[in-house]
Amino acid sequence: MSIVLNEYEWAERMIENHDLGKKPIETLTRVAKYYLKNGYSKPEIRRMLDDFMLQCDPQASLVHWSEMLDKVAKSAGKFPLIQIDGVDITDKELARIESLGGKQIRRLAFTLLCVAKYWDAVSEQNNHWANSSDKEVMQMSNINTSIRRQSAMFAELRNAGLIRFSKKIDNLNVQVLFIEPGETAIHIQDFRNLGYQYLKHYGGAYFECVNCGITVKIQEPARGRRQKYCPSCAVELHTKQKVESVMRRRRALRTDLHQTC
Repeated sequence: MSIVLNEYEWAERMIENHDLGKKPIETLTRVAKYYLKNGYSKPEIRRMLDDFMLQCDPQASLVHWSEMLDKVAKSAGKFPLIQIDGVDITDKELARIESLGGKQIRRLAFTLLCVAKYWDAVSEQNNHWANSSDKEVMQMSNINTSIRRQSAMFAELRNAGLIRFSKKIDNLNVQVLFIEPGETAIHIQDFRNLGYQYLKHYGGAYFECVNCGITVKIQEPARGRRQKYCPSCAVELHTKQKVESVMRRRRALRTDLHQTC
């Protein structure tokens, strides 16, 4: 499962927007937990998942999704709905990360630390394991490199005593070994672009989008204006403004025609 800090609010937003997201099964799982949290029985949840599917995609085949929806509704209470404020990164932990050479490996260590603390907050029995796939970790770290380079960085972190690998052959997760109490240096509330958040903390040219909150790299400012929106939100806002402008002109034109008549 991808990382979401507040599954209740997240599921509520997906329901309101009729949005299955990029990972429909994860969305359905969280929506089912949301319904259970709100007091619905599992038979009711199963029927509501059908409705949600059709709201998201009127052309969806409920027959095709039936077996999966049965499983999702049945397992709705297997894991509690995650609702946490965020995770704290301490000054001592950052000092350990800063002892590493190279920006990429420091971003990777920071991301693994954040991920491990997230799963610790989700489960008291987690014991500092970063239970996310390597692919997800690299994406959150904002690192795009070869598999060989990724393996080399993980090996370097192990040799530095910062992580250890599982003894189980089929378990690819790593355990973070440098979690230490101390003064809070960073409070992480968004697990998108953790690598950029790390660089921003040290003065890198990054900012938080005022609309969606994601941390992105500062682009060349247009006419000296401070950048406020990430590229995605900027396009969405521009499109919305254009549509509103066209609608205003149409309303004005209809008003003029009515007055003329």
